[in-house]
Amino acid sequence: MDRANGDGISNDVPWAAVFDPAANMLALSAIQAQGFRAASELVDRFVRIASTGLNGIDGSAAPATPPDGDQRADLFGATGLEPLITSWWATVDQFLRNPATRGVEPEAPGPATLDLSTGQATGRLQLMADERGAATADVWLKNDGPDDFGKVRLRCSDLLAHDGAVVPAHMLRFEPDIVPMPARSSRGVTVEVEIGGDLAPGSYRGTLLADGHPDVWLPIGLAFNPSVP
Repeated sequence: MDRANGDGISNDVPWAAVFDPAANMLALSAIQAQGFRAASELVDRFVRIASTGLNGIDGSAAPATPPDGDQRADLFGATGLEPLITSWWATVDQFLRNPATRGVEPEAPGPATLDLSTGQATGRLQLMADERGAATADVWLKNDGPDDFGKVRLRCSDLLAHDGAVVPAHMLRFEPDIVPMPARSSRGVTVEVEIGGDLAPGSYRGTLLADGHPDVWLPIGLAFNPSVP
């Protein structure tokens, strides 16, 4: 059985814990707690020095003098330990706000979704290709409501590059072409574009819409970056 010291940190950690996310999270939390306690003690010591002086003499007895060239002042004119304390707390605040230091993984972007029942869309449909041929990506249609929306067809605009190059809308295909959307259903649709020999490398952008649902739309992009020109 593992032994623990007074701070609640295990001294004999089994090798299996190195690969245990829960154990790693606990260890990171303990390290953060120790660091925060050390930072608090250091700031308290600075405050005591600022109020009593280095030799225990009340620092308020010394008259305030304007900072000379050897003294550093912040934007508010504070000198001595005050800028150091302010900078220290700013560093601690950034450390605590950083998701990586809190052991929280940043949220990954969700799939491209057209919600027909709420009239909202989330995400972005991105097609990527590093060679000529077919590039595909999936978009999801949702109907969480009680109404049957019947058969829905997707439409797409031309994809336009910054220099005026165009991928015509008829080059994009949908599978399935028409999607039945009964109540409380979700359907995936594959969007495919065929990259021909005359398409110039670059980024192309357009808009994806659902026929019969004018308020629902998604940005769509094609990134064509061939490894060999």
